[in-house]
Amino acid sequence: MDSKRYQDWFYKAKTDLRGAQVLFEADVDNSLVAFHCQQAIEKMLKGFVLKHTKELLEGHSLVFLIRRASRIDEEMRKFTKDCAFVNQFYIETRYPADIPDEVDEYEVNECLQTAIEVLSYINNKEESEQN
Repeated sequence: MDSKRYQDWFYKAKTDLRGAQVLFEADVDNSLVAFHCQQAIEKMLKGFVLKHTKELLEGHSLVFLIRRASRIDEEMRKFTKDCAFVNQFYIETRYPADIPDEVDEYEVNECLQTAIEVLSYINNKEESEQN
């Protein structure tokens, strides 16, 4: 059963982001980096919504999650387009395909940048609320 403690979701999100960064620095397959970026964003958004609504959302769609988070903090709408971009790497990067869909340098950099920005935004917001 998934944790109902938002801090656990934030921790796992940061772990996924760090994993993506390590894989990127080690020049490992870009699809793995993109997948971990998607996971980091998903977990951070779920933790954010959980903290503010006590609702643990199901599913993996970053578009759904960012829209839900934007109801709590309208400023988060600015990440909608970027989350939609990263969202495409959830399924496509996990399974082999007859026609492989390679993640190029531009795409992997966009995924990393989006993950860093979303996690930083939520982390900074949470820290400012505590002070």
